[in-house]
Amino acid sequence: MTMNSKVTLAVQDIEDEVFWKAIYVLLRAVYPALKALRFCDSNIPAMDKIYYLTKNAEETILKSVQDLDDEKIFGPSGSVAFSGCDDEFEEIFGAEKESLDDSRYVGYIFFFLCH
Repeated sequence: MTMNSKVTLAVQDIEDEVFWKAIYVLLRAVYPALKALRFCDSNIPAMDKIYYLTKNAEETILKSVQDLDDEKIFGPSGSVAFSGCDDEFEEIFGAEKESLDDSRYVGYIFFFLCH
C-alpha cells in the first residue's frame, strides 16, 4: 500500500460519521472502567472509590448495550467467530455461560464478546 493510498484511507475515516459515532459509543462505554483501573494502579488506598467506579462502569456498560449492538455502527455481531470463547468463559467464571444469570454478568460478557 502506497503512502497516498494510506492517506486516502485515513481521510475517509476522518470524514466518516459512522466511524466517529463508533468511537464515541466505545469511549462512553469503557471510560468509567478505565477510570476505575487508574485507581487500581495507584499506590493510594481507594477501595471505596474503586467500588463506586466499578458499579458506575457496570451501569454504563448496561446502558450502552443497545448502542454497542447497533448493526449500523458495528455491523452484525454474528459475522465474527470467536473460537475457544466458551472455554475462556468457563475458566474465568467457573461455570458454563448457560448456567449463569446473564443480567449479572452482562458487563463481563460484553468484554469477552461471548454470545
